Amino acid sequence: MRCPIKRIRMQLLRDRSIYRMLCFIQRLAAECSTRLMALVLALCTTTAVYAQDDYPTKPVRIILSSGPGGAQDVMARMAGERLLPLWKQNVIVENRTGGGAVIATEAIARATPDGHTLGLLGSTLATNPAVRNDLRYDTLRDLSPILYFSSAPSVLTVRAEFPARTPAEFMALIKSSPGKYAYASPGASTNGHRAMEALKRAAGLDVTHVPYKGGAPAMIDLLAGQVPMLMASPTAFGQHIRSGRLRAIAVTSPRRFQTMPDVPTLAESGVSGFDHVEWWMFVGPARMPEAVEAKVHRDLSVVVAQADFKNRMLELDVETFPNTRDATRAFLRRELARWARDAKALGMVP
Repeated sequence: MRCPIKRIRMQLLRDRSIYRMLCFIQRLAAECSTRLMALVLALCTTTAVYAQDDYPTKPVRIILSSGPGGAQDVMARMAGERLLPLWKQNVIVENRTGGGAVIATEAIARATPDGHTLGLLGSTLATNPAVRNDLRYDTLRDLSPILYFSSAPSVLTVRAEFPARTPAEFMALIKSSPGKYAYASPGASTNGHRAMEALKRAAGLDVTHVPYKGGAPAMIDLLAGQVPMLMASPTAFGQHIRSGRLRAIAVTSPRRFQTMPDVPTLAESGVSGFDHVEWWMFVGPARMPEAVEAKVHRDLSVVVAQADFKNRMLELDVETFPNTRDATRAFLRRELARWARDAKALGMVP
């Protein structure tokens, strides 16, 4: 019979050999895993850089919610012209009007997320989810905010012969004749409509809303005397204010607008904290490649910073400014939260 001590010693030696072998296998697996992960990361980085350098590989569409000739259309076409030498591809502006910007927004959200379909949209990105219950897209889930870059206040505007000249005179006149006056806006849920409803609520005014299909037809009826006042962004009628045919009573931004420095704000005229501006943002479909989205943001930022672009926008009564991608995303989230709250207070929920 074998000595028990020798048998135990042999078992320990075998166990130790197995243990060493297991440690070796574990170290080998860890080293292979590290090298494999490094290879995967290198491949991903190379692919991302290649995707950024290679983009775009075909013409790029910019989808708008407005028709030809308006400020939004001019912005997109000027951007497209200036992107051509950077991208070596044509940029095609596609006007998809109707549905309160829903048709255009849906088209962008459903596009292939490769960066070859972009959008230029306005404040309806934040307000439509609050005032409509028929949307077939989710703003944060289905769209990528790329660059928030421009804005314009609404302007409370009247004909030259209107009896009130200042915000105080205007509010006194309206309060003296409740229900007598009506105001035009470019349409339901536009910034002009939202701003005037907010002013009515804040100042206790009683005026009737007359929605139009855009700022241009509303401006034509104001000039013709069909409506006594208009609340809208001045992109379609700023020249008539400067010519004296129309009079600006007040702007809805928190500070005076640089193209109309003599026009007071409602905030400084007794309606504290008043802030209602139209804004515009370049967007894309969700799930765009990170490198492509970064390149689009960088190149668009170069374009909107160009002096001739900024000056042309000011001629249209639109201010432009730089913004990071993080700031753009944060701004859109704040606006969505704001209008989810404010639409209820203004009675604009469906």
